[in-house]
Amino acid sequence: MQPFLSAEVSGLVWKVIEIVGESKESFADAVRNAIDEANKTVKQMQWFEATSFRGNIQGGKVSQFQAVVKIGFKVERGPNARQV
Repeated sequence: MQPFLSAEVSGLVWKVIEIVGESKESFADAVRNAIDEANKTVKQMQWFEATSFRGNIQGGKVSQFQAVVKIGFKVERGPNARQV
């Protein structure tokens, strides 16, 4: 998946991380949980791609949802720039 670029941001460098979010409610919540947690330490997040979904079954029912999520963010430039 390509980053969503406008004329303003073309030419930037992007970094992509992959994380797994979990939820007892839904795949959508698992994605949101992954992004919410990444937001605590990753700056300049711009886009995400959910690459796979899986879950756990207990007693014949879905007990947990997992979503593997790639998150793209801008690489900061400058002497004091720091990224994950």
